[in-house]
Amino acid sequence: MAIVDKIIKLTKQFLPTGRAFWVPKDGEEEKLIAGLAASEARAYSDAVSILSSAIPDNASFTADDAALWETRLGLITNTLVPLADRKLAIIRKMNHPGNIPARQNYLYLEGQLQAAGFDVYVYENRFPDGFGGYVTKTPTEFSLLPYPLGSIMYGDFQYGDAQYGGAFYGNKIANSISESVDEGFYVGTNFRSTFFIGGPTPGSWGVVDYNRKDEFRQLVLKIKPVQAVAFLLLNFY
Repeated sequence: MAIVDKIIKLTKQFLPTGRAFWVPKDGEEEKLIAGLAASEARAYSDAVSILSSAIPDNASFTADDAALWETRLGLITNTLVPLADRKLAIIRKMNHPGNIPARQNYLYLEGQLQAAGFDVYVYENRFPDGFGGYVTKTPTEFSLLPYPLGSIMYGDFQYGDAQYGGAFYGNKIANSISESVDEGFYVGTNFRSTFFIGGPTPGSWGVVDYNRKDEFRQLVLKIKPVQAVAFLLLNFY
C-alpha cells in the first residue's frame, strides 16, 4: 500500500463515527482528504530522504552522501572503496568516542578498527618471561612470517655522531599517514612503546584492502597513544 493510501486510511479512522462525518466515495470530503494526504505524503517522503542521507544505515544512502559525510568527519574519500565499507567507517566515526573510558587500551583500538570494517587484531608487546615478569619482542620474534629488516642509518644526529645498525623498516605506523615517511622512523632498542596489528592469532598476518591503506593508517594515528609505534603484520591487496 502506498504512503498516500495509508495516510487516507488513517485520516478516515480518526474521524468521528456519526452520520455527519460519513465520507461518500468520490464526494467532496473524500477529495479534500485525498488532497491533504498527497501533501502529507510529500512531507513524509522529504523527511525520509533527509534521514536516509543523514544516517548511513539504509540502502538509499548513496556514494555522494558518503563523500559529504567523509568531508564533514575528516575521513579519507576513496571512490574505489566499496560503499558498504565506507558506511561502516562513517558509522564508527559518528559513534566515536563511544562510552568506553579506557580508550588508550589496545582492545579499544582493535574494536574501532573492526567497527570500521577492518578484519585485524591488535596485540600488546608484553609477554610473560616465565619468571613472573614480562618482556617485549621484536617484530621478527613475534611474526610467524619473515618481517622486513634492514641495516640502514636511522635516528637523530647528535654531536656529529649517528646511529647505525639493524632497524625495522616499512610496515609500521609512527607519526604519518604516509608509509614512506614512517619507513625511516627509528624505534630504537626498547620496544616497550610498540604494539602489533595483524591476523586473528598472535604472530599471524592479516589482509587490508589496498584502497583503504591511508584510511587505515589515519584511524590508527588518531586513536593510538602518540608515543606508541604500531608494527603491521598486514598485507595490503
